[in-house]
Amino acid sequence: MSLSELSSLQKTLNAAIDTFKAELAAQNLPELSLNTSQPHPIDELTFLPTPAMFEARRVALASLGLIKSLIQSPYDALTANTWMVLEVAGVRLTAEIGLASILGDSEEGLSIKEIAEQTGVDELKLERVLRLLITQGWFREPKQGYFANNRLSNLIKKGLPGFHLATYMNDLFTKIATSFPEMVNHPDPEFRKNTDPLHTAFQLAYKTDVSYFGADGWLTKDPEEAVKFGQSMVAVGPTSDPGVISDFAWDAIAKDKDGIVDVGGGQGTLCCSLAAKYPDIKKFVVQDLPETREGAEAYIASKGLTGRVEFETQDFFKPQQRKGKYVFVMQRVLHDWNTEKGASMIKHIRDVLNEDSCLLIIDTVIQPGVVSSEGQDLVQSLLTLNKNVYQPVPPPEFIPVDFGEASRIQHQINVALTALCNSFERTLPQLQEMVELGGMKIKKVNATRGWASITEVVPA
Repeated sequence: MSLSELSSLQKTLNAAIDTFKAELAAQNLPELSLNTSQPHPIDELTFLPTPAMFEARRVALASLGLIKSLIQSPYDALTANTWMVLEVAGVRLTAEIGLASILGDSEEGLSIKEIAEQTGVDELKLERVLRLLITQGWFREPKQGYFANNRLSNLIKKGLPGFHLATYMNDLFTKIATSFPEMVNHPDPEFRKNTDPLHTAFQLAYKTDVSYFGADGWLTKDPEEAVKFGQSMVAVGPTSDPGVISDFAWDAIAKDKDGIVDVGGGQGTLCCSLAAKYPDIKKFVVQDLPETREGAEAYIASKGLTGRVEFETQDFFKPQQRKGKYVFVMQRVLHDWNTEKGASMIKHIRDVLNEDSCLLIIDTVIQPGVVSSEGQDLVQSLLTLNKNVYQPVPPPEFIPVDFGEASRIQHQINVALTALCNSFERTLPQLQEMVELGGMKIKKVNATRGWASITEVVPA
């Protein structure tokens, strides 16, 4: 590989940052800063970056991650990785004591003594935690001994989706991560090879014999856990929803259809978002287990969509009750199950499809981390983008196919699914295998401005 790697990444990074700044200016958005307690408009869950802004951010993150790995001492990288668990615990601690809510919007912040008095924690211990978190962009220190919020810490104020992610989900995966190596390298070979949801790090960590998901699973048996999980996912799943809603021709695929059926649709967030954007689509059906009805109907009503969006009980492991000219959707469902279980769900959809209906699978399609010393210049790639129709740019030279750091969350979720329920996000060949086992075939994979792809599936 050429020794121009660092110079190439630097050039690509500069081009990406220049493009990102230009897109901010074109939208009359302020410059970004971590030295204020005020949120930025792009921090909103509903914010959808322009195609050029999205691609520039992806490339910038990839370049920054690789440059850091290039210039950092490998021993320092290993040490930082070893002790990263304490940063994770520190974020959970600050969320649990309500620090972000206490600091509020004050630009000057509060002294560590005032914070200790209001939270009841030891000021010296908390000061050490905060200084560690500040190195990673969490909180800020306007003057020595005084601490304030910034764009990141604003997300974990009490009651916000980020608060639930930083408390419940943080705690859940901290425990599961401890047992994950034992799961993968279990002393029992049969345990290691098993791909069902009863042989996971979750069972080992929580000392239980039930699965996390499913009709008889952990969340079903404990409704309070299910509520906490749902609140946490509001900070994860919807980050991709704006792209899913805007980067696919929903009005065209639903034209002359009876409606859209979201199988395993939870509270109905996707259907409600689609209903708001596409008024010509007359009917939406959210299908899920009976225990989700109350929450779903309340959410649908809160959006003023009762009647146009309806809830319907459906176990996706049982025959599909809806027959007709429908667009069936499975979003963030198949990735919770192994290939055989996923194929079983797909078969139930296939059994009710006709020439006027179809299935859309909305999940991450995992890309490889292959790097090439050849690639198209980023500036030239960005110039070819269509402002109205999103298409990803090809990776520039020395940027991995999966865009490295920019795909970190997708890969984290991939491993998290393995640890939690012995399932995974799929590569295209793995997705194709499951779809074909279900008696169907992939027609087209559509990229979106987010971690999810929309895969069109038709009967084989």
